[in-house]
Amino acid sequence: MSVQPIGSSRAIRFRFGPFELNVSERSLSKAGQILPLGGRAYDILIALLENASEVVPKSELIARVWPDVTVEEGSLRVHLSALRKTLGDGQFGNKYIANIQGRGYRFIAPVTPLPAALDSGNASSGLSNLPPALGRMVGRSKVVLEIQRLLQTDQRLTTILGAGGIGKTTVALSVGHAALADFSGAVFFVDLSTVSDNEQVIGAVASAVGLVPQPADLKEALLNFLSARKALVILDSCEHLIDGSAEIADYIARNTPAIYILATSRETLRVPGECVFRLCPLDCPPEQPQPTASEVLAYPAARLFAERVSARRGSFSLSDDEAPMVAEICRKLDGVALAIELAAGRAAVFGVGNTLARLGSRIDLLKFGRRTANPRHQTLKATLDWSHDHLSEAERIVLRRVAIFIGPFSLEAACTVAEQEGIDRSEIEGTVANLVNKSLIVAWPSYRRMLYRLLDTTRSYALEKLAASGEHNSMAARHANHLSRSLEDSRDNLLDLESGRPASAIQHYLGDVRAALEWSFGPGGNGSAAIRLAAAASRLFLAKSLFVECRDWMEKAIDRIAADCDPRDQMEVHASLALSLMFTAGNSEKVRDAFNTALAFAERRDDSYQQLRLLSGLSMYLHRTIDAAGSLEVARRAESVANKTGSPEDAALADSMLGAAYYMLADHVRAPKYLERALHRSPASRRFNATQYLFDLRTTSLFNLTRSHWFAGNLDRAANYAERTIAEAERSDHPIALCRALMLTMPFYFWIDDLRQVEPKLSALELTAEKYSLEPFRAVATGLRGRYLVRVGQTGDGMSHLRDGLEKLQILRYEMLVTDFVSELALGLAKQNERAEALALIDGSIATQLGSNRPLHLPALLLAKGSVFVCGESQQLGLAAECFGEAMTLAGQQSALSFELRAGLELARLWIDWGQTRKAHDLIGAIYGRFTEGFETPDLMSARRVLEQTRVRARQAG
Repeated sequence: MSVQPIGSSRAIRFRFGPFELNVSERSLSKAGQILPLGGRAYDILIALLENASEVVPKSELIARVWPDVTVEEGSLRVHLSALRKTLGDGQFGNKYIANIQGRGYRFIAPVTPLPAALDSGNASSGLSNLPPALGRMVGRSKVVLEIQRLLQTDQRLTTILGAGGIGKTTVALSVGHAALADFSGAVFFVDLSTVSDNEQVIGAVASAVGLVPQPADLKEALLNFLSARKALVILDSCEHLIDGSAEIADYIARNTPAIYILATSRETLRVPGECVFRLCPLDCPPEQPQPTASEVLAYPAARLFAERVSARRGSFSLSDDEAPMVAEICRKLDGVALAIELAAGRAAVFGVGNTLARLGSRIDLLKFGRRTANPRHQTLKATLDWSHDHLSEAERIVLRRVAIFIGPFSLEAACTVAEQEGIDRSEIEGTVANLVNKSLIVAWPSYRRMLYRLLDTTRSYALEKLAASGEHNSMAARHANHLSRSLEDSRDNLLDLESGRPASAIQHYLGDVRAALEWSFGPGGNGSAAIRLAAAASRLFLAKSLFVECRDWMEKAIDRIAADCDPRDQMEVHASLALSLMFTAGNSEKVRDAFNTALAFAERRDDSYQQLRLLSGLSMYLHRTIDAAGSLEVARRAESVANKTGSPEDAALADSMLGAAYYMLADHVRAPKYLERALHRSPASRRFNATQYLFDLRTTSLFNLTRSHWFAGNLDRAANYAERTIAEAERSDHPIALCRALMLTMPFYFWIDDLRQVEPKLSALELTAEKYSLEPFRAVATGLRGRYLVRVGQTGDGMSHLRDGLEKLQILRYEMLVTDFVSELALGLAKQNERAEALALIDGSIATQLGSNRPLHLPALLLAKGSVFVCGESQQLGLAAECFGEAMTLAGQQSALSFELRAGLELARLWIDWGQTRKAHDLIGAIYGRFTEGFETPDLMSARRVLEQTRVRARQAG
């Protein structure tokens, strides 16, 4: 059979099986429920219904569904499959679409055109004047179903509340179309955007429902007309006529038994019995590195963007390359449907990248538009003008002033910034509440208090109003001053500032701080205010591990510091520069000078807290440069300050610093005592606060204990401490603590030849150092990767990494683990018969250690030098034996039993080869007998083999 074409005045609805198709709505329903159906599948269904019982060639279907676009038949099959799945084609004997081999497809089920009277617009007979649905909705199906369910209860007054452009009208129309069957077609749409006066609201309602104007009381006539009917009345865009809309809605709801009201507004009606349904922005893809297209399209905001681009362009397939850009567009537009649709329209013409770039301009953002929409929806500016024009003067003032905030702000913050002569605190509080009710400010509940924010589109608009008012600089100054006070109040524990804030809120807070710093250091700013804000913000940057950013702002601050600047601010700026510079650019004299300058301020102020904080940072600097004597001197200064304060936590800090210094001095007797005491005084439950001290006391103590016990031969304890070090560093949630823990425990795993432990820890170090731009740690990771590659047989690549790492560490003046890399590289060179270069490398490092009074690593270097004489051609075994003997002697003096055994094993092997079996046996027996643990580690197992070998040979010789 042939049905009337879509353009026919009567081709409105069709029924087949249990399904009903509404052409004007582009909707398919079953038993009154709207079924989800993609736009392509819907177009295929229409084309088949237009030619029901006739074969429609594949080429004709493709031309109909994809005009002006070339697609393969596979695309047609995909959408036909989706359509058949929706219809249940082939299930329970139901057949709707037949594939005519080699020809095309035919709709074979009976099709019944329904009378068009339902949509004739004859409202006086109780039938709908509902406009067509505004295209296919995305991400609102659940919302529509929830409101539908409300309409099936006794709830007769519902308001869809939301900001301009959020999609209220689209949802209301979809609900209206879905409710046609429930209300027997009596669904009436009242467009109040065309009404300019409260007195005209009742006339607009009467006209929409088909009531002929009467000279008598129109209100009473409307009531008489509606009383005997069941109908749904949609009041669209109530916000500018809120009083008139509220009055008529309340009047109808109270005086009619079966009239339901669905209102859309940016402000609640606030009448008895109103149920408010707040329409939220569409969910947007979160920030994440390189999301794929499928990951991005899992979010409705991105799907809406892609569908609208496709509708405009003809076809659009989101690629993985463009996916991050689409995600960012959706986030910048806060998931506001209108904004996304307007941006998609631009992307269809100019591309996704160009559209994202233009979003950086507030003016361009507000100008994105479309000509065919309702005037208030043609551009974002028109939408916001609509709201702004209906605000009171106080509401306009507060809206533009709070636009200075980038992210969420408290009511107190709004009052601090917006309060001026002519508008007091109580008026601001009431005005903020009004702006929330009018959907221009979004309430943001937090753990401790209510916060507020403007959507980015609203903020862009309000900032234009702020600039036009001439108040921008004064508001920016107030904003910067407010942030300075807020940060100063929390400076001793920024964990309090973060508590209860979601991660996104912290990022927005950082955005406010950055904007305030940009303004303060800019032409409109003030020098002393800029220094104050930089000092206050420095600890936030450190707490969030934003070391490069911290360094850059502190360098700008130092360039602007004047003699009259607050000494505390100067101290904070120099201290933060020292730490951020040390971790991003290495251990230059500029770092030491900055620490010393900050310490001088702290000592002049007799500020014990700051002295300890800065001494801990200087201790870390000296540890990194292996300045053992300087480290001990600084630790003793810290001990003296801690004794004055009497604080157990301060004493723990001093003990940790003393333990680290004694470890560097190769005193493996005293070092563990101080380190153990530091841990005892500092509970494991204590959360690391990067703003309080400049290193993690517990992690520092643990990795130094790991290394000290390793050197001393307490290998089981070293393994236990290594595990604890990593675990606590991971719990600290701070990249510095984690990187130090990883890189300073890894050499122990190399020592015991546990490469399974090395690989995951090395990968974690590389990723963390890369993520936070920690250049010294990246250089160390390069060297460690080189050691690992050599150990797994990739000698060439490993030696290349070792050279690269050593080169970078020399530039950065970072000495930790340098001797490890020198030893490994020298052995590799010797195995390639490059003994001269190997010896030059090791001798240079030995000279550095001796010249700087660094005894700790001399046994390891002498051990490596002896191995160089053994490797390759033309072995020099006598010189090797001298090096091994000297390494043993030094290790014994340091109580470094692990190194004494390894050097002894190398020497014993030479003696065995020379026939001095008894001498080798006595040597290893004496050293082995001093061990109390670690018997399953490689060196102790080798020692047992040597002892057994020498016993056997001794018996054979006897």
